[in-house]
Amino acid sequence: MRDELLELVMNKATGRATEEELHRIDAILEQEPNLWDDYNQWHRDMPALRGVMCFAAATAEDKHQLPEHIQKELRARMRVALRRPQPNYDRLMELVNKPPNPQPSWRWAVAPAVGLAAIVVISLVLFNNRPEAEAPAELPEVVINFQQQPAAPAAPVIQVALLDIVGATRGPEDTTLQQLQAAWPKVEVYQFSRSTRSEDWLSQWPLTANGPVCKIFYNQSAGELQLIAIVNEQKHEASFELNDVSELPQLIQQAKAQLDEWLK
Repeated sequence: MRDELLELVMNKATGRATEEELHRIDAILEQEPNLWDDYNQWHRDMPALRGVMCFAAATAEDKHQLPEHIQKELRARMRVALRRPQPNYDRLMELVNKPPNPQPSWRWAVAPAVGLAAIVVISLVLFNNRPEAEAPAELPEVVINFQQQPAAPAAPVIQVALLDIVGATRGPEDTTLQQLQAAWPKVEVYQFSRSTRSEDWLSQWPLTANGPVCKIFYNQSAGELQLIAIVNEQKHEASFELNDVSELPQLIQQAKAQLDEWLK
């Protein structure tokens, strides 16, 4: 019934539908309401196809009537076009109105080649005549000195200790501790009453020191001032003995002079 409706719509569009065919269209749509969408779509497509259908539906009165087989082919193509979601109107009009192909001329094939050759020749002339770019001026040589300034020598680490086994029994008149402290005022003077503690102190060296390390140890009972220093990974040792307590200031000055000599 859909094909019958399509045929009636085509007749209606070309003005050839009879009164009976118009009533038949209404009857089909009443019987098949689902065909209303197709009917409306065909009506929207008809203006573009009207010229083609009128040409294909040439009447018997027309003296220049198309052959029957051509009319059938055109109608078949229109049916296919109307069944598509988007009819290809341009293709249908091309099939009907396309003029015979003219005979190609060799002159039209040669013209693009001649034009292309002319463009190539002009480009080569312009390229050869272009001004030469000037060479860039030499940049001044930049010398970067990465030589590092010598680091300042690290300050020496000085440690001072006093071994006094007798201790407080010497009385307040003993000034040994005060003399050592006055000789190295910025250093704490360690006091030991047992030799084992002093031996441990002599064997322990600071691990975080970056420069020279000096130990000044005075054994008051033996009357001996001992110096031990590590300077530039070299170990130095010296000892000074006194015969009288009054000689201690001179002994301290000798020890300081020896340390200065090692630290040069």
